[in-house]
Amino acid sequence: MLLNKLLSNTKVVGTEGDLSLEISGISYDSRKVKPGYLFVAVPGFALDGTRFIPQAVQNGASAVITEKDFNVQGKVAKIVVPSARAALADVSCAFFDHPSRKLKIIGITGTNGKTTTAYIINSIFKAAGIKSGLIGTVEMKMGDVSIESKLTTPESADLQKILSDMAKNGATHVVMEVSSHSLSLKRVRGIDFDVAVYTNLSHDHLDFHKTMESYFDAKLSLFRNLGGGSKKNTVAVVNMDDDYSETIEQETQAKLITYSTSKEADVSAKILRYDMDAMALEINLKGEKTVIETCLVGPFNASNVAAAFAAASSVGISKEHVKTGIEMMENVPGRLEKVRAGQDFMVIVDFAHSPDSLQKLLDTVKPFKKGKFILVFGCTGDRDKAKRPIMGAIAKKGADIIFLTTDDPHNEDPLLIIKDVESGIKTAGGITPRDYIKEPDRKAAIEKAIRSAKEGDIVLIAGRGHEKLQEIKGKFIEIDDRIVARDAVKKYRR
Repeated sequence: MLLNKLLSNTKVVGTEGDLSLEISGISYDSRKVKPGYLFVAVPGFALDGTRFIPQAVQNGASAVITEKDFNVQGKVAKIVVPSARAALADVSCAFFDHPSRKLKIIGITGTNGKTTTAYIINSIFKAAGIKSGLIGTVEMKMGDVSIESKLTTPESADLQKILSDMAKNGATHVVMEVSSHSLSLKRVRGIDFDVAVYTNLSHDHLDFHKTMESYFDAKLSLFRNLGGGSKKNTVAVVNMDDDYSETIEQETQAKLITYSTSKEADVSAKILRYDMDAMALEINLKGEKTVIETCLVGPFNASNVAAAFAAASSVGISKEHVKTGIEMMENVPGRLEKVRAGQDFMVIVDFAHSPDSLQKLLDTVKPFKKGKFILVFGCTGDRDKAKRPIMGAIAKKGADIIFLTTDDPHNEDPLLIIKDVESGIKTAGGITPRDYIKEPDRKAAIEKAIRSAKEGDIVLIAGRGHEKLQEIKGKFIEIDDRIVARDAVKKYRR
């Protein structure tokens, strides 16, 4: 595609060189640049993409987009823009011929529930015979083909290629998680969503957003922009049980569909019964009641089911297919996932890594406690330090025994992270050092928890869920909580 055509919808403040060049690809990673490529120098958090312009040119870049001026080398075209991230999204949309316009796209945003809701909707698509794609925290999926995800929402250039490939392979619908980072960093800029789903908002990611107001505003932008592209019949699916829902209702121009587990709404969910293996729900869609049996359990999953029911119904999927899709749904990887290896106590692995998600996890499992609650968890490094003591206090109040360990320390000292969490445990009071054990080695912490469990106890392993790599000081260690727990049961509890 010609460079000047790629730039037709991009705000430019200055150019130099031939803009009639043929561009064969787009990259924001200088190492992946090939001859004829357009390189976009995106400012990073650790490294500025401008530093890598010489490498991109050496690798054959025909043109460079940058926020900072630089000396042109050879016949390389230079485009200076006010926002490299916005430009990356704009040129990527153009290069891949705006794939979102050819697809029915449901985007899901919120602190918790995005992954599970996305999986439920994708299962509904399958039940309805719809060829669909899934983009999210755990994986990117097209039919039965799955690729492990690195980001909840990919960078804009990658995302546009993924959507283009899905459309070329026959997909008509896509469900995707939309993170607050992706909204702030313009990764989903240019995507025409048909439906946006709001799950909830609670304390998380304040290392990036700084305040809850800024965090919410990022989420809100998805709903403010609904219908601003080529699609006009857009829908906002909003959780009435969340305190921020009223603002979304006021700000969006899209058709509004509300859902709730405690109030009158367009879609309401009532738990009829549940245990740790199954749940029965009554879904009321504008007066029409449907009873659904699902392996997803607990109040927070009742909300996720209601969200999926509302979103799927809004794009014309029949109630029968929605019901079938929910009932055929299997457990989401690393979300309230039970580890069974013949033990006489329960082991559950969950992705809970925020105060609200940890609290909901404990509340969900609490009714089935027969012995002690044994909790294994930690907090990530280089991230939102304010939530660490909060999670420590929640753990203290909800668990009988705590094995305090690492999550992903990244570049922080694991012992200092543990100290921050420990301060919340101590402040909450009522627990002795004997009731919480500090073990920085996560594998060892899980094994110790399994060894300490007795009949009727519940071992909760929280924070990492489906993740398989742990980052410590730039090194990646293979560790899957589910495998470690299963191996520990087999080793110590025969």
